[in-house]
Amino acid sequence: MEGIYLSSLVPLVEEKLRHRSCRAVGMTSSSTLSLGFGTGWLHLHAKPGSADLWWTDTASTVPPDSPSWEHHLKGAPVERITQQGTDRVLEIYFAGRSPYDAGGIRLVFEATGRNANIILVRTRDSRILASLRKVLSGVNRFRTVSPGVVYKSPPSSGFPADEWGSDKVQKLLQGDVTPKLLYQNLEGVGPASARSILAATGNPAESVKKLAHKLLEKEFKPWQTKFGKIPVSIGEGSAIQKPLAPPVEKPEGEKSGEYRPSRVQLGTILKKRISSENKRVKSSHKSLDRLASPDELRSWGNLILTFKKDLRKGMKEAVLTDWEGVQISIKLKESLNPVENANRYFRKAGKVHLEKNRLEQRLLTGMERIDYLSDILQKLETITDREVTHYLEKLGKTEKKVTGAPLEYILEDGWRCLVGRNAKQNDHLTFKIAAKTDIWLHARGATGAHVILKRDGRADNPAASVLDQAARIAAKHSSTNGMVPVDWTLVKYVRRMKGGGPGQVVYVREKTLFAEA
Repeated sequence: MEGIYLSSLVPLVEEKLRHRSCRAVGMTSSSTLSLGFGTGWLHLHAKPGSADLWWTDTASTVPPDSPSWEHHLKGAPVERITQQGTDRVLEIYFAGRSPYDAGGIRLVFEATGRNANIILVRTRDSRILASLRKVLSGVNRFRTVSPGVVYKSPPSSGFPADEWGSDKVQKLLQGDVTPKLLYQNLEGVGPASARSILAATGNPAESVKKLAHKLLEKEFKPWQTKFGKIPVSIGEGSAIQKPLAPPVEKPEGEKSGEYRPSRVQLGTILKKRISSENKRVKSSHKSLDRLASPDELRSWGNLILTFKKDLRKGMKEAVLTDWEGVQISIKLKESLNPVENANRYFRKAGKVHLEKNRLEQRLLTGMERIDYLSDILQKLETITDREVTHYLEKLGKTEKKVTGAPLEYILEDGWRCLVGRNAKQNDHLTFKIAAKTDIWLHARGATGAHVILKRDGRADNPAASVLDQAARIAAKHSSTNGMVPVDWTLVKYVRRMKGGGPGQVVYVREKTLFAEA
């Protein structure tokens, strides 16, 4: 999607959303956030390389991974819709629903190629509340996109439209003008519109002036040319009758039918397990190839005994000449003397058949396991939801068991804070160890530990300073950095996510603190 094409959709989106409240929030694919308004749905598709938006009358959705989206958007009325200049960034402003949202919420749809994203921002201080995907400093040095961080707009893609008539831009468009020159210097212009500008007339500078006037006066409509979807003002073409219609073909990588996170989760687990089993099979093959024969091991032991006067304890290897005059290198254990090293090889010679049987059995088991997992992966799209749940439970039994106790911190006034070490332990801590009236904390919109502030029979509530300490612990044990929003609520308001894995939960009646990770 190009910026000037997005400009043509803004009035149409305004017409659909004006004076309406968001009635529902969901995901229709792993890259598509869908918002229900009135009798229809606005879909924001932020898959890198194929960002798009469209409107449908119906939608099959599942709850988003983070509860932040529903908490802040569901029931919130739309105040206005804007675009950042003519760039590929659409902003939908919502009125706040609670004191925490005072000043309103801004939903930012960045249709910016491979960096496409959807970001939920608190308007009053520009703090990010949730994002479809996180972008950390190690990936992008210009800005960080993560809950708790102050939102920073992506850099402009070129001169804004109100400067296209300036001497500087007009001078740039004299002489040999290429499509690359246009889309690298004009905000909102992409490869399709750049080629259309050059195809429309022999004077690119004049075409750019006219296009700028159309954009600034909002006198353009979606148009289709041989180069793609672009505004009418820069070439001949046929009008797009339904600019907000969904794409004829689903974006690459999305399967038809209802989007089910549990299937995605099962597919991910299967691929990881198959990769792991392949590595194990490869390792078994290598070990079998390296396995010495009993005769060879005995000969090494005999050689060590023959030359034991030349060897001593502490040597790592012995380079000896065998009875055929060939020099061979024999590994020694530094902690053993020559006789003990020789006996070690004699013992190994007697156990070679056991080691060979063990490796062959490991190889056979691994190959059978790969066939079994591959068969499930191949039929993943045709099996029922009940079978998906069955396989998830079955495969989950082979996961590592929860080991060790949760981390424990003693806070101000003797309050005890427990922290889960992994997903399984998070689940066990929240639903087996914690009492219903204990306080549960978790970094908003990020993976991390479940943190439980134990009451231990106390009737009083923790002081604000104690909650701040617990919030800092939750921030520290999360996957994000900087200033982190941390949600807290009572354990009784936390429940397992339907179709989710261990530790994946949804919760209500939460409040939010900000803490430094």
